Amino acid sequence: MIYEGFTVTKDFTVEKIYMDEKKTKKQVLDLLEKNDLTLDIGLEDSVGVYDGENLIATGSIKGNTLRCIAIDQDYQGTSVLNLLMDTLVRMQYMRERSHLFVYTKPTAQKSFQFMGFHKIEEVNEKVILMENKMDGIKSYLDRLSKHEVSGDKISAIVMNANPFTNGHLYLIERASKESDHVHVFMVSSDISSFPYSVRKQLITEGTKHIKNITLHEGGDYIISNATFPSYFIKEKSEIVKIHATLDLKIFAKYIGPSLGIHQRYVGEEPYCETTHQYNQVMKMILPQYGIDVKEIARKAIEDGTISASKVRDFIATGNIEKINSFVPEATYTFLASEEGKKIIHKIQKCKKRH
Repeated sequence: MIYEGFTVTKDFTVEKIYMDEKKTKKQVLDLLEKNDLTLDIGLEDSVGVYDGENLIATGSIKGNTLRCIAIDQDYQGTSVLNLLMDTLVRMQYMRERSHLFVYTKPTAQKSFQFMGFHKIEEVNEKVILMENKMDGIKSYLDRLSKHEVSGDKISAIVMNANPFTNGHLYLIERASKESDHVHVFMVSSDISSFPYSVRKQLITEGTKHIKNITLHEGGDYIISNATFPSYFIKEKSEIVKIHATLDLKIFAKYIGPSLGIHQRYVGEEPYCETTHQYNQVMKMILPQYGIDVKEIARKAIEDGTISASKVRDFIATGNIEKINSFVPEATYTFLASEEGKKIIHKIQKCKKRH
């Protein structure tokens, strides 16, 4: 079936790809493998460009990113890439997404530059992040700089807060006491159990007594480990390090200077290996750009150390009463609301499926 609304030239056909069709999926996997790529997870939509019956190009979308773009070697340097990219961009526009990003191998930089994409940052010849707006990150930094506060100790914290706990609150209060001002960046990718709108609400309500902080939406330039694609990275053991390096270089080179940040606070991570690795990379990269790292031991209570994952586990197992000592009043009150009960039900339902 031709993908309705998209260009079909006299030479090539563009079709929607359904990954549940085994023959089609194998064609996609084979083409990706020839380009040293793998199939990413959670793709929203995929298309293929065909020369007769032969799949000669494929690409996919997920959120505001273009992914898994591969061209048959015999068709590289032809109009096929233009046709594929035009199709993917229009798919995004149909979803009212105009600011788009591409994570790819640095060897593909020139091809995407011809398509109107601009480099943001690169990591060790492993990955390059590009966007289709020349002033994309500059516009973001211009908005941030309006909140710059002068002082000898300007600090930053980045948090997902899924949900907002007393541990998050402890970290912010600690930074607040030790700093002239604290910029708190809330990871805004909407893939957590608690939607971004809820997480933002709980952080806002839970910190309203702290006067020397500014809350910021993380936006597209605070990269969540959960949204970082790895389909172009062969060495799977390097994925966490590459993601952390990319995210932290963007923070250190762009975000930090725009707000005059001197130090970044982070909670100690004794349990999650991914977060622990991220913290280790942070200690290596940020000081190179004049930003100190303050790693703070987790807040502990009688029932152990506080973590958002532990709160979600309590929810999943129905131990709601145990949550009270782990979260601020605003979070506990929200969980008792109708909207909160819907999230509880969703988490418990997901737990039962696994």
